[in-house]
Amino acid sequence: MKKYVKYFLFTAILLSGVYSCDKNEKDAEAALLSEYLKEHNITQEPTADGLYLVESGFSTSGYPDYDFPAEGDTVLIAYKGYLLADTSVVFDEKSIYKPARYAYLKDDVIPGWEEAVGMMKKNVPVLIIIPSDLAYGGDRTGIIPPYSTLIFEAKITDIIKAR
Repeated sequence: MKKYVKYFLFTAILLSGVYSCDKNEKDAEAALLSEYLKEHNITQEPTADGLYLVESGFSTSGYPDYDFPAEGDTVLIAYKGYLLADTSVVFDEKSIYKPARYAYLKDDVIPGWEEAVGMMKKNVPVLIIIPSDLAYGGDRTGIIPPYSTLIFEAKITDIIKAR
């Protein structure tokens, strides 16, 4: 019986330490995001999930006929992905000359990317800010550390409609 009590206490202490680290990481991520938004004069509100999508270059209001992707459409998208914590670190890039291809709402991508692409208009450059909850969370992926907010400069160059 004592063995089980010790095991339970050890597990509880270990889990509280993990929670504490997670909370500290999330707090640091939130502070970094707040600083970035202020520094870049981004005043728009995030989506309900915490994603920011900022159209750049020109206003598209009053142009309701922009083309948006629908489920199964093949989207060609040029982008450059950075880490919020260090914007000199480019972790992925696809140029307008060789854009990424993927089937919208069909391919396996991070939730924040899926949400952002659904809000994007063809040929309109955007800045996308994806919090770690909508990216890789507490997991390390390649050079992307746990609890990393991701920033993308992106533009849909073409939408090939599903048949």
